[in-house]
Amino acid sequence: MKKVLILYDTVFGNTRRVAMALSRGLEAGNFYVDCSSILSVELGEIVDYDVIGIGGPTHFHGSSKEMKSFLGRLKDLKMENKRGFVFETRGDFRFAGSAANKIMKILRKMRMKIMYPVITGIVLEKEGPLQSKTLERIEQIGLELSDKLNGTAMLTNKNQEGMEIKHRSIKGILNYLKWILIGGGPIFFFSRALNLASTGGGCLGTIIPGFSWFLLVLELTISGLSGVFAILALTLLKLKRDRGVTLGRFNLKRLILFTGVSSYSIHFIRVGIWITLCVL
Repeated sequence: MKKVLILYDTVFGNTRRVAMALSRGLEAGNFYVDCSSILSVELGEIVDYDVIGIGGPTHFHGSSKEMKSFLGRLKDLKMENKRGFVFETRGDFRFAGSAANKIMKILRKMRMKIMYPVITGIVLEKEGPLQSKTLERIEQIGLELSDKLNGTAMLTNKNQEGMEIKHRSIKGILNYLKWILIGGGPIFFFSRALNLASTGGGCLGTIIPGFSWFLLVLELTISGLSGVFAILALTLLKLKRDRGVTLGRFNLKRLILFTGVSSYSIHFIRVGIWITLCVL
């Protein structure tokens, strides 16, 4: 009988619950499973297992300090051709990052055969709970893993193995650029509108002063708010992971999106009127 070892790092117990759910699924598939914290496992014993699953919580967009230290010691073991899988827990927001990236990178360097894409458990708050029905879903994944170990085809192609992480990395970059654009554009609009206000409103201020000043004040207000919200969100996400998780609760991202789109709309309306009256 193949022996499976599931190793986890946890702070509030959420990653441990994911690890235990995987254990239950694998055990239901008639496999012998040991589930242990990375802080208590003996490194020399790891090589005695046929399949190793490793997972941890996402801290500051990546693996925890304890997990990084463990992986640094793990990479010296002879693990060629052993089968492995990676799991993680993370917050439900766009810039949450991934603890799995570092773990997957080390397992590949050790030439382990990755038998499943990254398994993710979403944590709704800093200390939990896990998203509804997460444990049931992950227990089912444990059963799928047992099917693979019982003979179902594995992911052996390196491009297939890395497809999910590459996709998530590209998606993360695009999301980051999107929020920079939504937040950065209004900052430019604010500075431009402020400059026009200091010079009396420009051409429009001469032709239709009342309407011109209304648009300028509106643009200053909306773009200023959008810029403040964007800077606040990026600062919190970078410096305070726990604060970052709460962004969804306070709908800060929705405020950025609403004020950002409004800023672009007002700016282009004002520019369109300026082109029509002052250029054409």
